[in-house]
Amino acid sequence: MGQAAVDIFGVTKTLKRLRQRFYWGRQKRDVEDFCHRCDPCVARKGPTGRSQAPLQQFPVGCPMDRVGIDITGPYPLSDDGNRYVLSVIDYFTKWPEAYAIPNQEAETVADALVEGMISRFGVMASLHSDQGTNFESRVFAAVCERLGIHKTRTTPLHPQSDGLVERFHRNLGDQLAIVTSRHQRDWDKHLPLVLMACRSAVQESTECTPALLMLGRELRTPAELAFGRPPDAPAVPAGPEYARKLQDRLDSAHSFARERLQEAGVKQKRYYDVTSRGRDFTVGELVWVYKPVRKKGRSPKLDCKWTGPCRVLERLGEVVYRVQLPPRKRSVALHRDRLAPCRGGPPFPTSVTLSTPPASPVAPQDGHGSASLASPPPLSHASLVQADVLGPSPGPPPPSPTGSRPKRQVRPPAHLQDFVVSVD
Repeated sequence: MGQAAVDIFGVTKTLKRLRQRFYWGRQKRDVEDFCHRCDPCVARKGPTGRSQAPLQQFPVGCPMDRVGIDITGPYPLSDDGNRYVLSVIDYFTKWPEAYAIPNQEAETVADALVEGMISRFGVMASLHSDQGTNFESRVFAAVCERLGIHKTRTTPLHPQSDGLVERFHRNLGDQLAIVTSRHQRDWDKHLPLVLMACRSAVQESTECTPALLMLGRELRTPAELAFGRPPDAPAVPAGPEYARKLQDRLDSAHSFARERLQEAGVKQKRYYDVTSRGRDFTVGELVWVYKPVRKKGRSPKLDCKWTGPCRVLERLGEVVYRVQLPPRKRSVALHRDRLAPCRGGPPFPTSVTLSTPPASPVAPQDGHGSASLASPPPLSHASLVQADVLGPSPGPPPPSPTGSRPKRQVRPPAHLQDFVVSVD
């Protein structure tokens, strides 16, 4: 069947091609099983029954409780020699930090994080990143261990796990594209003012500005410098009174933000889970893994994006599984969205052998009672193939025993009367 697999275009076309010459019971179901269990076809076209897991949320309750970090670029080489932007965002207050860096090596990233976010606001409790080599290096791991930071990471090829930073990168790119000059070498000069605009904008989820939740006050914008403070603005107290009111303002703002974040999370999960589909996998089950990795010297136009069948080794969480990948049997943690069930079953025959049915005796024809044997009529190539695939034509059914229920006689369709039909 390996050579025949070259002619497979899917269930519909394969079924129509077979029906031109063959017919048997459960033909459509057999063709569907064969197409769904053809490993080269599934690896290229993708398996059926792909899943989308329900939305998973990580609640946060205070500033610097959970911080996301990522790198975007490369941008055009600036006049100061920078090409990348290191973004760090607090998940509770949505306070963004962005640092222009010349490269994305682990030492450069660690220095920018310590000298920037950590030196201003202290050490975060948890730091979340993707699986970039700079964030998974020994240098970065040593910095997190020394500062007591709990380091977490996304699963491979699943940026949705760090969606806050990914969304910020999109907004940052849009704003930099608007304010940069024509030669585009001054993009890093505009980063501070772009960050100021983001910090003073009201966030939809918290209904507060990042500045209010992080600093306890709103940022003074150019509008206030030009037109002064609003007439109804309260007077700024001095000394201990200011500290007390600042603490009260922070407590009130944080409590309000927690309620708004919880409501926004429920709303997001309700909308996201509408399109949720698929099922959970069990340990030992065979699955297909979405792995669109580009290999050097190979064209992505001719590469297969799915690999498998792979075996599920362990369930690590609600939507994360440890899967064994071929051919080196390396185990890796993957999100359920990258997995699809594998249809198993007994293998199909890979070769056929043509055989001629034996001659059958015929009744006497001379009227004198002498029996004679007549040679069978010549068979065409099509009938030989049909006889081999479908098996010899069965004889008349044996007579039913007395008292048993009559069985239904199955007749093939009229348009297949010229074919050799096998009735199970």
